This record gives sequence, structure tokens and C-alpha cells, in this order.
Amino acid sequence: MPAHEHNSFGDVVRRLRRHAGHRADLRRSGPWAEGLATEPGTGPGSEGWTTVDATIRPLGSDRYRRLGWAPGEPHLLRDDLGVAPAADRAEVRRSLLYVAQHTDVHVCDAQSPARVEGGEAFGWVNPGSDSGHRPQETCTTQVLDQLVRATNAVATSPVSGAPMAWCIQTGDNTDNRTTSEVRWWLDVLGGRPVTPNTGAAGRYEGLQRSGWRMVWHPDRPGWDRRQQQGYPHLPGFLDASVARFVPEGLRVPWLAVFGNHDQIFTGTFGPPVGRNLRIDLLEPMLAGSSRKPANAVGLVRAIAHATTVGADTERWEQASRGPGVHTVTADPDARRSVTLDEYLAALLADGADGEGPGPAGHGFGPEHLVEHRSWWSRSEGEHVQVLGLDTCNHTNGDGGGIGPRQAAWLEAELARHHARHLDVHGRWVEGGGTDRLVVLASHHNSWTMANAVDDEFDPGPRTTGAEVVALLERFPNVVLWVNGHSHQHKVVGHRRAAGGGWWEVNTSSAIDFGQQGRTIELFDNGDGTASFLVTVLDHAAEPLVPYRAEAGWTPGRLASLSRELAANDDRWFDPVSLLGRPEDRNVELPVAVPFALR
Repeated sequence: MPAHEHNSFGDVVRRLRRHAGHRADLRRSGPWAEGLATEPGTGPGSEGWTTVDATIRPLGSDRYRRLGWAPGEPHLLRDDLGVAPAADRAEVRRSLLYVAQHTDVHVCDAQSPARVEGGEAFGWVNPGSDSGHRPQETCTTQVLDQLVRATNAVATSPVSGAPMAWCIQTGDNTDNRTTSEVRWWLDVLGGRPVTPNTGAAGRYEGLQRSGWRMVWHPDRPGWDRRQQQGYPHLPGFLDASVARFVPEGLRVPWLAVFGNHDQIFTGTFGPPVGRNLRIDLLEPMLAGSSRKPANAVGLVRAIAHATTVGADTERWEQASRGPGVHTVTADPDARRSVTLDEYLAALLADGADGEGPGPAGHGFGPEHLVEHRSWWSRSEGEHVQVLGLDTCNHTNGDGGGIGPRQAAWLEAELARHHARHLDVHGRWVEGGGTDRLVVLASHHNSWTMANAVDDEFDPGPRTTGAEVVALLERFPNVVLWVNGHSHQHKVVGHRRAAGGGWWEVNTSSAIDFGQQGRTIELFDNGDGTASFLVTVLDHAAEPLVPYRAEAGWTPGRLASLSRELAANDDRWFDPVSLLGRPEDRNVELPVAVPFALR
């Protein structure tokens, strides 16, 4: 369920209309024009190019479309905040910070019985159905590796020559925060060998080798419904996707915040609130099992069993013979979910042996374990402070919010980096802090932070998105909020009543189309304004690769096919619409600088 938006009938209708509008815009801009495709293995190249140089779009108008190169997109100057930088700024500006963002990678153990793909049968009208099956879901580690390669290729800014300070991972780093998924995610970023497989060694045995015809079975020509709609027959694809490979590893430091899929079962379900279905018990019941729900029928059976019998794996094994259930090799240790403290400990340990990039803890420190705290603050150079938030509900629901402990910390931290700010009554107060430009990073965006469920991790009244926006309005040094969660590019300008404003940059996912990240560079324009130059980054795999090759299924070919499959995964929406509008992609975002930059 990309977009993670509310699901009334009217909401669904409006969402479909919006996606249709995006698709119309893309068609008018010509991404389907003939003659843009290149021969497999050719194109602008994989060293140091971005979507300013070339974009990747579907070709033709068939039901199943391959991908090819399309023209690049220049940076569009957004004037939402009423800020007009000088026309000659490019000649005098200086770079203050250059970073990259990856989000919603969803490194996935696609074979785990506790992954409830049957939820896809309910589509957008069922909360949590984003954990449904994706035809490309076996290739998340290879896609992340190719996104890392693309990031490394622009580790020096193509615009200013500034070195990249870090790359931030803004949550849903894993699909279901299992021990194997966390390990694979860390190892891909660290450049350590990865075998993205659980269960039987050396072979895939998940739903794409089950009896569910709704999912793509690349080994069985013409057998399933997706192949009848044009999906290719690709023997060997599945086993190759779970084979060992050596990733490149990030060559720049990286930071992280948590997403809802890094916190609770399928990113959505905890103990029931106002309902009796015990979907949360599916995780302890299924994680160590060999009996995997294989479609909507199997999922309903599993939910009924967990609700009536409880999280008893042995009894589920005995009762699950019959329709809708598929057998895999049990692997309880690899498929066990990790606690928040275990996740933090893994981050703190990563790179402690000297392998892989820093910084130590990736934004977190030993004090976070001691204080049981999952948000952080760090200074960047002379002018910038970056705040990493935990917007997840650790108890129930995929929507965001922050608890009272974090909200109090956030307000105090904002005041610490302001010489003056507005109080709750709109009066200026002297804060006594040192002026710094404040950049926030989180998983959720402001419009998906509507989860008011009490969170046992940070109990008490939750601060929702509108309230966070109101808080940020009071602090004029806040200039940017970078986030994910919605799996769709979107850029929003927030004007302040007292003048000026700030930008919210929401980036699409690395699991759904177009499997992209961003680079963001902050410039001092030298005229009392600053600009964020925001650039979409495709992962490094070519858009078009042959279905048969002597080299076999390399990680790059797997990632390329993953992007192609994602572009055709159109059961509930047009995937290309996740790219957003041109003004949501490559943009220059000017802000008025509220204090003199030295």
C-alpha cells in the first residue's frame, strides 16, 4: 500500500485520481516516446551521472513494459516561500553541506512464513497490505547494492566538487526487522559478503514456487496470471537472487533513523486496539514455522488460528494442512525479530572492527542504549545541526507521531540552536542558543503522522504531524525536513506567518518504482538566501538488460530486472506515478537565511 494514506472510499478515489494525473503529466512529457531506448548494456554510463543527465522510463504502451533511457530533468526553481535568490548565485555560492538519502529499502526475507503476502489481496482498502507480495521482493539487497554504487559515484558533488558528508538511511531499512534482514542491510552498506537467504541452503522456496497463481513464477513459463499479462519467463532468477554476492559498500559515512517496519510486525500490527483479531500473534506463531500462508485464504486461516488458539507454532504446524498454506524450510534463528535495543546494539557494533564506513553508531551512541532513546542530534560544520527523529509508534499502527519525551527533547534541542524564537503565544523570546541552520530527518512525513495510539516506548499524548509543523513554525532556523514512508517523491513548502519558511522533501522508496534515492546540497548564495539543490538518483544498474546472458544473473542484472518488475507491478496503481511531478524531483529550494552566515 504505497502512500500509507487513509483508506475511506473517498480517500481511495482521490488517490487514484491523483495518480492518474501524475501519469498524464508523465505521458505529456514524453517518457514513452519511441527511440529513447538503447541497446542492452549501453547508455549514459554508470559513473557519476544523475537524473539531470538521463532518466529511466517505461517504453511503449504494452501491458508489460521494458525500461529505457529518457531525457534528463533540469533543476526547477521553486518559489513557494516567496524567496528569490540572485540570478548570478551560481557564480558566487559556496557549498555548506552535501549529503545523500536512501529510504524505504525494505531489505526483505521474502521466504519467511511471518511475511503476510496474502494481505495484498485486499489492496489499498486494507491497512497493512503494503506487506503484500511484490514480484521484485527477492532482490532488495542487490538493489541496495546498486543504489550504494550510484551514491559512491557522486560522492563528490557534480555541481560544486564538495565531498559528500554522509548518506542517511531514513527508515524501513528492513521489511520485518528480523535478525537476517538487519544483518544483510548492515553488510550491504559495509561491503561485506551477503547471502540473502534463509531456510534451505542454495535455493529459493518461497511463494514464487508455490501454488498461488496470482504471484509471478519466473521458473514456470506461462503458468501464472502475471505471465499471462506479459511478465517474462526467467529460469534461474529466484535461486540467483538468494545466492552469495560481494557488495561494493558505501564509501562515505552513513547515518540512520528507524521506520515503522524496523519496529513492529509488518510495520503495522501490535496488540489489538478496539478489535479482537490477533494479527500481531502471527509473528511469534509463524517466524519459526515451516508452514507459510500462501494467499488470502491461508492468511485468513492463520489469523483465525492465532486469534482462537494463540501463538503456538506447533499447533499451527498440525492444523495448517490444506488450502492456502505452503511449506518452506524452518529457520527460527534467522527469522526471529529483533528488539529495539538489539537493533541499536547492531548499529553500535557495526564497523567497530574497522570494516565499513562510520561514524561509529551511525548517529547513535552507547548513551542511547542506556537511556532507551532512539533519536539523535549532530552538528555539521560551522552552520548546520541535523536532528534524527524516531517518528514510529512502537506499539501499534504504521502511521507516525512522537511521544512526550521525544517532543520535549525536540523543543529543547531546537531552542539550543536559536538565539531567539517564538513562544507558544507567538512572542519572540531570547533563547540563549547559538544560531545554526536546523535540518530534520525522519521516516514519516508530516501528512502521515496521525497515529495517536499510546506508545509504551514513549507513553503519553502523541504529537502528530500538524503539531510538529506548528512547533517548527516557531523556530526560524529550521530550513529542511527530509523523510520517506510514502514511497513517492513529493516536495512541500511551508511558509511561516512571521515570514520565511522551510521545505519538506519526501523521497520515494528503493523497493517500489523507481528504486531511487536523492542527493541534497546546501548552498550559501551570498545574498541573504540559501538554496537546497535536490537531485534524484537512480541506482547504478542499467535500465535494460537481456533476459539471457552468458554471465548469468549478476547482482547488477538482478537489480535491473527488479526495477523493471517494479515498473510493471500495477495491480492497484500506476507505479510510474510514484515518481511524483517534475516539481517533486530535481528542484532548487531557496530559503531566507535568518541569521548572518560567517
